[in-house]
Amino acid sequence: MTRLPGAASLAAMIAARSPEIAAVDLARCDRCGLCLPLCPPAAIRLGSVDLLIDAGACTGCRKCIAPCPVGALRMGLRA
Repeated sequence: MTRLPGAASLAAMIAARSPEIAAVDLARCDRCGLCLPLCPPAAIRLGSVDLLIDAGACTGCRKCIAPCPVGALRMGLRA
């Protein structure tokens, strides 16, 4: 069985997920997509109209927050 690079670290991130997840302010988001490749578990995707965050996949790593040029991403508590 072939393992993808980083698969073990991704599994560790998911197991140790934060009580917080990324949330998007849709009024500020310009759908630039800069956050997409920064998300290790690929929890962020562009929908047909909005940026979508999969709360079940988000590990709370915060890698998407600072690079957002319009400040549309923030951290919020898991539901």
